[in-house]
Amino acid sequence: MREQYRQAKKGYYHLCTDGLKGTLIFNNAAQFAFGMLMMGLICIKFGITIYAFTLMPNHIHIILQGDGEACLKAFDLLVRKLSARLVKDGYSPLPPDYWFNLERIDSEEKMRTEIIYVLRNCLEKGLGVVGGYLWSSAWLYHSNVASLLNCTPVQDVSKRRLGQLLMGHDTLPDHWLLHPVLGLSPESFVDTSMVLRLFPEPKDLQTALVKDYELFFQIARRLGELQEFNKSEISEIVSLTLQKRFSGKDLRQLTDEEKGRLAIILNRDFGLNSYQISTAVYIREKTVRQLLASKELR
Repeated sequence: MREQYRQAKKGYYHLCTDGLKGTLIFNNAAQFAFGMLMMGLICIKFGITIYAFTLMPNHIHIILQGDGEACLKAFDLLVRKLSARLVKDGYSPLPPDYWFNLERIDSEEKMRTEIIYVLRNCLEKGLGVVGGYLWSSAWLYHSNVASLLNCTPVQDVSKRRLGQLLMGHDTLPDHWLLHPVLGLSPESFVDTSMVLRLFPEPKDLQTALVKDYELFFQIARRLGELQEFNKSEISEIVSLTLQKRFSGKDLRQLTDEEKGRLAIILNRDFGLNSYQISTAVYIREKTVRQLLASKELR
């Protein structure tokens, strides 16, 4: 796989690191801030352009432009630096077999869906609201928040202090902005042009973030990530599915056969379990389990 990635031509990619189980890459705000510094560092060292990213406690998502060699070098640096930071703070380093997935983005539509997946990742399990998660680029787009931050240009920081922050002898551009909480303001290294072109109005981005449930689940399944929807999201999923697949019928207007097909769709396309479907569609869970086991309605 390493050689396969190395031969990948320059293009757009979704880089996603393994999701660790039972341990974290980022255990506190200081480690997240160090991760932000590393995002900027891989751009400088390997000629990578980052359009969107999210640092999750146990994995990392990046939408970027670069070639396979640059992506490999970036990943290797991240593993080395993040492991060193973990050890410095008294934690175990990343495992020796820690790896990543590199998915090529070869169309504008795929770019839209991959961006939304990455930016929406932090919304799962109550980790944030739209645009409200610190360790992501989501709050940069259609926002002037970055201009309110009390940042310090790199040129005003001593080489010794910068070396301490980066845990090495690397450097950053003089005009980039360091922040006492974020580590490095993402406005320094994130190219927002791609997202702003694909989602030209704030409502375009916000709507996509909260409504593209099916695409979000399909990407999560491809990456082997477990995603869960809350009650309000499940209700919205049912409503959107009725509009799209059942001519906008009300749930109460569906026949038993149509409810059966709806149950199959909710399980197949969104990964909802029998209990979730039962409470959302108002049919007995035993009946739902029988439907999901049957091939007649598939």
